[in-house]
Amino acid sequence: MKRKGITIFIQISIWVVSLGIVGISLGFTEKQRKQQQCQHILIRINDSSINHFIEPNDILQLLKDKNYKIINTNINNLPLNTMEQEIKNLSVVKDAQVYTTLDGNLCIEIKQRTPMFRIMNYSGESYYIDEDGVLFPLSDKYTARVLVVSGSINEPYGIFCGKKAQDAEKQDALHRATLLDDVFALCHYIYNDSIWNPMIEQVYVNEDQQFELIPKIGDITILFGDTSNMESKFNKLYAFYSVVLPRVGWNAYKKVNLMFDKQIVCSKNIMP
Repeated sequence: MKRKGITIFIQISIWVVSLGIVGISLGFTEKQRKQQQCQHILIRINDSSINHFIEPNDILQLLKDKNYKIINTNINNLPLNTMEQEIKNLSVVKDAQVYTTLDGNLCIEIKQRTPMFRIMNYSGESYYIDEDGVLFPLSDKYTARVLVVSGSINEPYGIFCGKKAQDAEKQDALHRATLLDDVFALCHYIYNDSIWNPMIEQVYVNEDQQFELIPKIGDITILFGDTSNMESKFNKLYAFYSVVLPRVGWNAYKKVNLMFDKQIVCSKNIMP
């Protein structure tokens, strides 16, 4: 019993000493942190291999323009939340995280917006819409190779910038019907489909506000119509490419109309 009591006493003593060491370490770390000045600004753009809309120098210039004093400033005095929000306000930034490390570094991690397609409207304006449906402007640094939507699109960038295409109608001051919701639905379908994403190069909105698809291969115009029954229409288009064209050849037709129920109407290409 005496030996057991000594063992328990030793175990308790070890725990007390350990807790004391941890407490001293935490106190020292906190004191050190209060005295720690920022030594470096480390910027990481997580998807820089995919998109190139923004570079670390752009962020450094933003912080400079906003008159932030960072280097040799106590890290506890840095307005991290404010800086983070300033970076998030950039149109090409989807998300940003700003934090400091114990060794005196200010770390900035950025995720860019990924454009899903590019709008070229009736007035000659051009802008991107990303995977979340948010509109953002073109960049002088980088042009993304994405699906292009052009034609009779009257929705100006200024009204919807920074907002979602899906909410275009209710965000419009006049609450008028807009095409952006339908454009987004169609392009979202194409973007996420492994067959049509590499196949379709352009979406054209004709004067009747109907969609026409322009493929990358072949000189064929695909009359798609509106966004109703999209899956059925793409199934018919798949049948056209996989069954009809191998039989008649790629140059046999100049137009393919998918707007009729349960049928495909093709216009022959008149050869000279």
